[in-house]
Amino acid sequence: MNIRLRWLITGLLLILPIGGTYIYQRYRPLEEWEHSSEGLTVYMKEQGIGRVVGFDVYAEGVLSAVLEPDAREETMKAMAVVLRTYVAYMSQNGLLVDSTNLGQPWLSEGERLAKGVDVHKIRKALSDTRGCTIHYNEKVILPLYFQMSNGTTRNFADVWGSDVPYLKSVESSWDKGASAYMKKIYVSRRKIIRCLSEVDGIEISWGQLTENMVQIVEKDPAGYIKEIQIGGQTYSGEDFRCRLGLPSACFDYEVKKEGILFTCYGCGHGVGLSVYGANAMAEEGRDWKEIILWYFPGTNV
Repeated sequence: MNIRLRWLITGLLLILPIGGTYIYQRYRPLEEWEHSSEGLTVYMKEQGIGRVVGFDVYAEGVLSAVLEPDAREETMKAMAVVLRTYVAYMSQNGLLVDSTNLGQPWLSEGERLAKGVDVHKIRKALSDTRGCTIHYNEKVILPLYFQMSNGTTRNFADVWGSDVPYLKSVESSWDKGASAYMKKIYVSRRKIIRCLSEVDGIEISWGQLTENMVQIVEKDPAGYIKEIQIGGQTYSGEDFRCRLGLPSACFDYEVKKEGILFTCYGCGHGVGLSVYGANAMAEEGRDWKEIILWYFPGTNV
């Protein structure tokens, strides 16, 4: 046997166990979830190791990231159902869901400990709502959520164009009591130019900013900006706030010589369930089902 062939065989013998381990880790759920009554699994890659985990393992990390350690029990239950519904929605047609496509924050055990999360409360919320998902016309919904509104949630159609019957604007006045409800953020002219140029490659070369260079074209019924024009270019409010890193598309602005001072209200896209509002409802004694049905009108659990 020549040397080249010998090295080829040796290489294959080394690769096969590694590749087999990767496939095993990715496509075989952890043993304790093989008999899960829910059957929901998520592919995750944490600390360089790809693995398929059951819903509860994934949910513990997400809920730890999304909720404050002192969140009410009914808030935890509501969010457990929202997240379970989201994974079920994304898992339709038997698809294996990748956590990177879900786009949810996730905390490791060490990060949960540092944040002061009581994981036993989260596990109880998951256990108490096991198997519960949100439906509209007997189909699982797309249960969007965000941190807090400007006092009113938004219609899905006002943000992304198409109508979704259960993602309608509802009152969420509790959000106005949040300490982070209003934030002032100054964005320099240089940063604005960079952020608006880097996505679509439009060459922007402004001199000094002036008041007439910035105009709000349209607001939606909830008071969020649908379209804004700056320097002759028009952007959707959500696109604009994401590019500039603003917490919300509901804002006032003041043009300065070398930038813009934004006063933003709320945090997030504003569609669906407000996490802050849900917790305020729980503090008032509402249960998790009431919270869900308030923010997703016309649905059932």
